Amino acid sequence: MVQMVDRPAIRERVPARAAELPSALALVRTDAELADAIVRSLATLGVRRPQIAGGTTGRRLVAAALPESHPAARADVVIAVGGGRTLDAAKASAFDRGLPLVAIPTQASHDGICSPVAVLDDRSESRGTRPPAAVVVPLHVIASAPRHSIVSGLADLAANLIAVADWRYAADTHGEPFDDYAALLARSAAELAVGRRAMFSPDRQFDIEDVELLVNGLVLSGLAMTLAGSSRPCSGPEHLISHAFDRLELGSASHGEQVAVGSTLAVRLFPAAGLEPVLELLTRVGAPAAPRELGIADADARRALHTAAEVRPARRSLLTDTIAGDPARISAIMREAWGT
Repeated sequence: MVQMVDRPAIRERVPARAAELPSALALVRTDAELADAIVRSLATLGVRRPQIAGGTTGRRLVAAALPESHPAARADVVIAVGGGRTLDAAKASAFDRGLPLVAIPTQASHDGICSPVAVLDDRSESRGTRPPAAVVVPLHVIASAPRHSIVSGLADLAANLIAVADWRYAADTHGEPFDDYAALLARSAAELAVGRRAMFSPDRQFDIEDVELLVNGLVLSGLAMTLAGSSRPCSGPEHLISHAFDRLELGSASHGEQVAVGSTLAVRLFPAAGLEPVLELLTRVGAPAAPRELGIADADARRALHTAAEVRPARRSLLTDTIAGDPARISAIMREAWGT
């Protein structure tokens, strides 16, 4: 006989969290598929008067689907086609005007493809926005981009594992709120690339399947940031170092290449976290490992590292805590990682 147990009445319901996610996501492999996906995305969003943000090449890419770009005053949607800076500027502009954004990335060099964050101006500051309302990814275009842009994207993606380890440190040590779902998404995104590290080598060309894997990971990273309400799941000490390079206007490398160099040092802050596969991936894809590979002198790299705490003063990190509390250890890690 089944015994019935009286249960206390549920006095209040805890609502499930609802994050703002893109209404449409399409990965396409031809110009014809791209045009069709753009038209379907606009129909899904119920908009008809796009303003196109992008250069001549980007406008030419979407011309089959969008023969006309409406002026800002009449537009009901912004379509951004181009690299990371184009997407970030359009993301901020659309947010300020209360318009939905359709993002069409032509490079996969960082995780801003569908994040709620825009990095503007000198790249050392970021601001909250909304994620794109729709994302259409032309894989065939991204696959033809320069190799360093794909390496940059892989480095930015792999760094999620460091960022989550640092986030957990901040939660355990300083009581910073930690979001398990966002962390899970960020780690899973990184593992798409890190778990396949043995397949890469510096002299092997990336194919369209590699690009699709990378894009999937970057999209998941954007969703992780949307859930967290900040860049925290995908931005740790390696990003603080990159932003410090930007703030001091050092070198001329891409964001992802700077993150790769920051990761080389940041991994060593967490010797028990099992982050060595991140370094293995970076080596296998030929990512830069030391500041001098980015044209940054050793003395400038040391100066940047010690200003990393100024980039986001409110963010607690093992990097900034170690700089303040154990400078000898930071010096030893710097010598081991960068040879400085």
